[in-house]
Amino acid sequence: MIKCDATFLRKVLRLFFTNKQVDMKPFFFQPIYKTTLWGGQEIIRLKNIENAPENIGESWEISGVPGNETPVVGGADSGQTLSTLIEKYGADFVGRKNLERYGTTFPLLIKFISAAQDLSIQVHPDDEMAQRMGHPYGKTEMWYILSGGADSSLYAGFQEHISPDDYERRLNEGTFLNTLQKHQTGAGDCFFIPAGRIHSIGANNFLVEIQQSSNDTFRVYDFDRTDAQGNKRQLHVEQAKEALDFGDLDAHKQNYIPKANERVVLVESSAFTTSSYQLNQTFTTDYKNIDSFVILIAHKGSARCVDNEGNSFLLNAGESVLLPATTESLTFEPKGEFACIETCIP
Repeated sequence: MIKCDATFLRKVLRLFFTNKQVDMKPFFFQPIYKTTLWGGQEIIRLKNIENAPENIGESWEISGVPGNETPVVGGADSGQTLSTLIEKYGADFVGRKNLERYGTTFPLLIKFISAAQDLSIQVHPDDEMAQRMGHPYGKTEMWYILSGGADSSLYAGFQEHISPDDYERRLNEGTFLNTLQKHQTGAGDCFFIPAGRIHSIGANNFLVEIQQSSNDTFRVYDFDRTDAQGNKRQLHVEQAKEALDFGDLDAHKQNYIPKANERVVLVESSAFTTSSYQLNQTFTTDYKNIDSFVILIAHKGSARCVDNEGNSFLLNAGESVLLPATTESLTFEPKGEFACIETCIP
């Protein structure tokens, strides 16, 4: 009798029951840099971008948002987008449940955000509201703070329950900020921002943002700022009123304990699960029971990574990589101190 292990058997079954190529290598993508009025310099420094434009506020690391799709860099699929990869590889790329739920739409958007100035006070719609607008998904997100200044902060959640009428009255009176929770920020802080939660990234924050693949944002308040012509930015008062959770008082920092050489869970939600790695020695993580792609966003140091198929790549701070759902394990071999964020949809 011929003996075979579970990994070999899964490969054989996939070959018989799908016409997809299954032994995919990890995917790197070309980021899209967004210049903004509030952008800072941290993205440029982290990525060592030469001849960079001023004020890069966002680096869209991995995106399937129409019109802002990040192409694959290197390998047989160089130049391909996430939607074409899903069409080509199906469940082997994103996972069976993700394929059933999202089809050829890639469900997450990964960013670095560098804020030299305060961003506007915002809220995002949930899936139900977004679908009424004709869009597929709402926007739940999370932030992992990479660095902040001595007085860096952000807004998230209300201090007290207010009504929709209170919301409009306080906007008109100029007292709206008094209703919001303000949180001091520092490296390693993590905030979960479900759809409906009022929020704003404050000046001098540099962070990783993981979000549903949506660009729907309603601007609630913009600190009465004006442009060069003296015009205030447009507010989306009525849409925000519909989207806001006026009883949201629980917008605290995520409670987790950093640990070296372990996988530490930061956020678990229906939209994504996110974890942190802080490594200074060889570490192997097991993905056999995860029916999903996995994305790693490196923000400190570098590591040689080897998956269960023997594919090897160097992951440096400022880079992001997508592991297809066929990946069963990954071994990190850090060169000194290495840190990254991991996200998937298990």
